[in-house]
Amino acid sequence: MRCIHFLVEEPSAEAALRNLLPRLLANRARFIIINLGSKQALLKKLVPRLRAYADLIQAGEDLRVVVLVDRDNDNCAQLKDRLEQAASDGGLVTKRSAKAGKPFHIVTRIAVEELESWFLGDPDALRATFPRLPSINTKTAPFRNPENGGSWEALHRFLRKHGYYPGTYQKIDAARRIAANLSPDANRTPSFGAFCRGIEACT
Repeated sequence: MRCIHFLVEEPSAEAALRNLLPRLLANRARFIIINLGSKQALLKKLVPRLRAYADLIQAGEDLRVVVLVDRDNDNCAQLKDRLEQAASDGGLVTKRSAKAGKPFHIVTRIAVEELESWFLGDPDALRATFPRLPSINTKTAPFRNPENGGSWEALHRFLRKHGYYPGTYQKIDAARRIAANLSPDANRTPSFGAFCRGIEACT
């Protein structure tokens, strides 16, 4: 069975994917999540790690790679180009660069602005996770445009207002719990949709 390696930048992304991927993959592929500890570390180690994957693929392993980073304050297009160039330098063909109908081995994806944007884009998942939440009006901030910036702060304010995480926002716990209820069909965040389509293409 094909194995997909997911390279992520932080523990909360790892926690989210552990609960999300089994539903997205539906036993069509195995997965391994590798948390590099920070965005800076991921980007620094990316090319040599991808070269190692290229060697494994050349040796016949049925392997795909997905790289997921937060946009944060970076220019999205420039960050995407950096990821695509790293893949090229590592000897892998990306989904974006592959010619029509030709195979690829890596998908590069960016959470805009960050993982919490995906959570704000799925009010039903939030209410399923936190039952005391009221009905959510998606025409009001921060739900109107989840990728507009300040998403984790906005999410914490909203949850705290309704009795969840009254102190420090527990990013890993929240990511683990919310991701279990995320819906690829209902989520309104474009970068989450792109991530799901990328995974689908890898299977």
